[in-house]
Amino acid sequence: MGYISIDSSTSSTTIIVFDENLKIKKKFQKEHKQIFTPEGYVEHDLNEIYQNLIDLMRMASQLESKPKFISLTNQRETFALFDKKTGMPVHNAIVWQCTRGQKYCDEIINNSSISNQITQKTGLKANSFFSASKLQWVLNNKPEIKKGFDNGSILFGTIDTYLLYRLSNFQNYITDTTNASRTLLFNCIENEWDEELLSIFGMTKSIPLPIIKSSSDHFGDSDFEKCFSKKIPIIGVVGDAQGSFFGNFCFSEGDTKITTGTGFNIQTNIGKKFITNENSFTSLAYTKADGNYYSLECLSSFAGATISWLKNNLKLIKNPNESELLSNQVVGSEGVYLIPAFTGLGPPYWIANARASFLGINASTNKNHLVRAGLESVAFQMIVYLEFLQKSNNINLQKISIDGGMVKNNLFLQMIADLLQIEVKVPLMEEMSSYGSLLFGLQYIQGIDNLDDLDQFKVDNTSYYPNENKNIKNSFEKWKNLIDKHFRKNQV
Repeated sequence: MGYISIDSSTSSTTIIVFDENLKIKKKFQKEHKQIFTPEGYVEHDLNEIYQNLIDLMRMASQLESKPKFISLTNQRETFALFDKKTGMPVHNAIVWQCTRGQKYCDEIINNSSISNQITQKTGLKANSFFSASKLQWVLNNKPEIKKGFDNGSILFGTIDTYLLYRLSNFQNYITDTTNASRTLLFNCIENEWDEELLSIFGMTKSIPLPIIKSSSDHFGDSDFEKCFSKKIPIIGVVGDAQGSFFGNFCFSEGDTKITTGTGFNIQTNIGKKFITNENSFTSLAYTKADGNYYSLECLSSFAGATISWLKNNLKLIKNPNESELLSNQVVGSEGVYLIPAFTGLGPPYWIANARASFLGINASTNKNHLVRAGLESVAFQMIVYLEFLQKSNNINLQKISIDGGMVKNNLFLQMIADLLQIEVKVPLMEEMSSYGSLLFGLQYIQGIDNLDDLDQFKVDNTSYYPNENKNIKNSFEKWKNLIDKHFRKNQV
């Protein structure tokens, strides 16, 4: 018997079937719609997500009829509201990209004591990216939902909670620490829902909230609506970013994982000490018998999105692979730079009103230079944050692992290695979030607490070794100077 992992992401549901040797046998995937409302909100149809899951599981059951267990990883901050008796949604899922709760966050930001209280308990900042303020918006604007929420007939949870509730025939109202930690309602030191945090967002601890477990635990059994001949245990549940972090074996302080997609996510292991940084989020990475382990986390909206912009808006390339091909046709960007501030400059700058710019264009500039500048800008964003992280927190980067869509670009990966002067590892398995959830499951099944004992499950990597590349280093320094000159000079 093998294993099955569910990945419920922002854009799709994927079912991965692993064999007994943890090799991928087959993947099944269905996309779900992003719903953009006239008000500019972002939602998902929860029934569509659930039905897609069941449809895919029926396909997977033909290949692996009796898996040892099923694990789950999911988009973290998106949440559901659903009926306690029927499990049916009472509102569309509100997606992490939605900003409808930002006015509540702005009020908190203007009160430094409350803002600091949130950060000291959650490691996060008051931002509508996380669940709490958007839940507050629903409760303030949907009286019928508020009534049901207050009397316990309507339940709240992140996507894992919603799926687990329906899959268990409404028996298991449950989540894991990593998903709970992205709500702004969870104390990441005490590992519990926090009464003061709930009060800040207009709630009390008397309302029903999911039971919280470690990611490496048993989350109930399910027959997946008769997809299998017996009930299958669900073991190993984790938020997608932490799943990838764990799958990449980032177990030592300084170990860093970068996941590239539309944007990028960087997580750096900081061990058991809960520290906060004004330019990062502090995330609960995983828990062990001896306590919590944390990471500093950086998010950016533009990585692959920058390459897509070059393709879709400027028509400079026909597909993402051409970004490497055209970039290699010039020695460097030759003084052309892209400041990718399409929605402002993120960490460590945090300049919301900055806007994207090409700089240094002259009469000899061609599309190869523009594409090269775009590709370099993705690498530069990552490096400037990691430089800041090392200097501001005295962190020594030990290992860099990169996964996600941009690992197919060899030039980009070599840029990262050359700029950091550290070996960059790329796992030869594409589905690292799912693999991480599977490892949490195996950890539970085999009673493993010493993470060294997981070494037998390490995936093979491709390595990119640093070269002494003065050209890319000079470009990076000039890129930083341009940001200082054109954007930071006006910052207080």
